[in-house]
Amino acid sequence: MLNFLLSGIALLSYAGLKFWRTKIFYPSIVFSTMWGLACVVTGLILGGAFGELFLDDYYKFSYLDTYIPWFAFISISAFSLAHKLFPGKQVNLCFSLAFLTRIVKRYHWIMWVNFFGGILRIILMVSLVGIDSVMDYRLAANEMMNTGLGTVGLVFRITSYVQMLANFYVALAGCKAGMQTLKFKEVVFLFILYSPTQLATGGRLFILYFVLFYFGSFLLGRGISLNKHRSFLERHEKKTILLAFVGMLSLVSLIALSRQSETKYANESAIAKFTYISEGMLESEHYMKFYPPEEISPDYGEFLLTGRSEMYLQYRKYLLMTKMSSIVISAITSLYTGFGYVGSLVVWGILAFILEAISIKCLRRLTIIRFFVLLTILKIMYESIISNPIQGNYAVYELLILLALFYKPIFNDTKT
Repeated sequence: MLNFLLSGIALLSYAGLKFWRTKIFYPSIVFSTMWGLACVVTGLILGGAFGELFLDDYYKFSYLDTYIPWFAFISISAFSLAHKLFPGKQVNLCFSLAFLTRIVKRYHWIMWVNFFGGILRIILMVSLVGIDSVMDYRLAANEMMNTGLGTVGLVFRITSYVQMLANFYVALAGCKAGMQTLKFKEVVFLFILYSPTQLATGGRLFILYFVLFYFGSFLLGRGISLNKHRSFLERHEKKTILLAFVGMLSLVSLIALSRQSETKYANESAIAKFTYISEGMLESEHYMKFYPPEEISPDYGEFLLTGRSEMYLQYRKYLLMTKMSSIVISAITSLYTGFGYVGSLVVWGILAFILEAISIKCLRRLTIIRFFVLLTILKIMYESIISNPIQGNYAVYELLILLALFYKPIFNDTKT
């Protein structure tokens, strides 16, 4: 318990101090915030702070309670080293506010395509499975996303790419708001257009993605504006952010509660729904118990890079016989599969350094394409607590390459 709490406090302290000093939303801040919260929540669960949880009996740690302090220390050290070797706090923007405004206005139709694509997803899924059971609907929708079979599967694949473009658009809009002013009505309207595509799968992570892309980019834009002797947040902007976050966090809980009466989590409280953030680490702990450090045969990055692993497949078959059958995976699992207990820490330190260094270099000369690269790294850091993020973003890498190859006709400005 204590190791998790101390590691979480260390990570959250790093994130808070780094942002307070730089006013720049670095990937290390996203990573440290997510993992810091996960560690603190895990410590609180072990202390019984959330009452009854469906997975209560599984929160017993033999490996991660000693692994996590090293993981936190190496992460903070790698991020700090990246800033030591690539010093400087200046963000050099290589596109103007007028250019950004023009792009946001020109491609606003992407959000409408995203909105109606999501509505189409919902209509098709309801026609297939009905709405009698929220969980049956969700399972069917997730299966359709993973398999992509038939006409409905084709719609899901196409709208998934539209969602990626919507992510970038939301980030551009957030950066623009940071350089200008934050308006509550605009935030709500954009959120409504953003939501249906991922809401169609019955999930709730789209809310946190919106927070990451819109408000993360808003903070970046505002950090740039501070160079013009502007206060960090206006009074009405503080009110907007407060209302937006209260509304979105309430929605996260409401979506979970809507599934509560027919699921295994029926006895959990509304606040307990936020313990989801800790489940990735719990999965990694039981993976280490299933394949102890002295017995695991590393695949040297195959699972990390491809998502394919016979060892992990056997582990998932085991999970199907437990209450953890639908638990999420954390990046620790793929790192551990590839390089073992100690090796995973070393490799993660190298990856953390490289990703933060790339982000610093992007910010030193921030073009539109580099801005998208930065967003992708932010997404990887955010998803590291709930997925295998490097392998899970290959479609985004492909989209980045296409945008780079065709940026002149897309943006009509070779300097960006």
